[in-house]
Amino acid sequence: MNLRLITLICLFTFAFFIANGQDAKALSCVELGSPQEALEVYGGAIYGEVKQIKVDLKQEGFTGPKEKIRYILVDVERSWKTEVDSQIIVGTDYTWGFDFKKGNKYLIYISEVDGVTSSSPCSSTIEMNNLNQATELFGEGLRPKQQVHIEYKMWLMFEQDTDLYIVIAIVLVVISVIYLRARKKKS
Repeated sequence: MNLRLITLICLFTFAFFIANGQDAKALSCVELGSPQEALEVYGGAIYGEVKQIKVDLKQEGFTGPKEKIRYILVDVERSWKTEVDSQIIVGTDYTWGFDFKKGNKYLIYISEVDGVTSSSPCSSTIEMNNLNQATELFGEGLRPKQQVHIEYKMWLMFEQDTDLYIVIAIVLVVISVIYLRARKKKS
């Protein structure tokens, strides 16, 4: 019985590692000219301080491809070409996205698709210590349209695959039940 149990565990572990392989991606970006041209291409820009950084694992269905997305919570001071709230969550590519640091201020080019704000890995995000640097590039800009606090939206973002833990728990319960039944039959 012990040999069968060890074999089952090894098979599930092997199948799990094979099923969770990572896809390779290539990145090719078009060179943009001035910051104003980039503003036109991406549809908007924001300037603000990064308050929080979380990585979330997205998956289509239970067996679909998995993708890690880095989300940053930004306290927005100004925006250009698009009006946003005082806090905004921006999604960036985990592999190729800009390496944001909590507490630093950035000029981030953003776009919105299906209600999700994102920053392309090809956009030229710029770390800036001073709002004056951004206003020199684009002008005065827009102040946030309303004060909001949306930190709570980042509470349920997990880098780990919770589906994996659920499957492991179910497998362990099934193995335990089989083991206990076999043990009970011997008695």
